[in-house]
Amino acid sequence: MADARFKGFAAWLRFQYQEEMDHAFKFVDYLDSRNESVTLGDIKAHAVDFTDPLKVAEAVYAHEQVITGKINDLYTLAVEEKDYATVNFLNWFVTEQVEEEANARDLVDEFTFAGDSRASQLFVDARLGGRAK
Repeated sequence: MADARFKGFAAWLRFQYQEEMDHAFKFVDYLDSRNESVTLGDIKAHAVDFTDPLKVAEAVYAHEQVITGKINDLYTLAVEEKDYATVNFLNWFVTEQVEEEANARDLVDEFTFAGDSRASQLFVDARLGGRAK
């Protein structure tokens, strides 16, 4: 985030980024264990220039909803293909996405409640900066 006053939220987002990278490599490791080749391609970066923490939280929540849809699509395909090992693998991600969406929705709720009050926003920011995982 461009606004250095939201260092706690920035730290929370960095933790979130690392967690998402770990999730991506779960897929790579799983495919490798199934003797599948993995080719990683470019991911297009989207310019993000938010100064309002609520807008960032809303973008995080919307992204988690997209990821949930993609996991659900993979799960549906695995069931259709009767690939039960992959169904089992994806069960973890289905459960994880429930948590991810809830956390993102909580962010939206907290920053919505904080409104335009800088003191309230910074209180939420301080809480987010205490994230341990």
